[in-house]
Formats: sequence, structure tokens, C-alpha cells
Amino acid sequence: MHIVFFSTSNVFRAEEILIDAKIECKVVPTPVTDKAYCGVCIETEEQNAKDLMEDMEYEIVE
Repeated sequence: MHIVFFSTSNVFRAEEILIDAKIECKVVPTPVTDKAYCGVCIETEEQNAKDLMEDMEYEIVE
């Protein structure tokens, strides 16, 4: 799954949160062409990753 944010700073904040929680993830290019999104996103297979970012605005792209 890809967790897509509207700002690059949120991508790197989310990466830190997931790494601290021992969730495997990586920063990759955003798989959507909508210019409302920044150019990178988080890729992870862990479904519970979403639960750690409740206070952040994001979209999930499967």
C-alpha cells in the first residue's frame, strides 16, 4: 500500500513514526499524477501503519 501525503515534510515525519514503531517502510515516488500530492510517499505492507498517523492528513493508494 502507498500512503500519500500533501507535503514532503509529512512523508518524512511518517517515515520516522513508522521506523520508531518497527514497521518496515520506504519512501518512494508517488504513484498518482494528481498535482495536489507531493512527489514522494510511504510504501508499506503493514496495514496497521495507518493507525499510527491518525493526526495526519493522507490518502491510501493500493
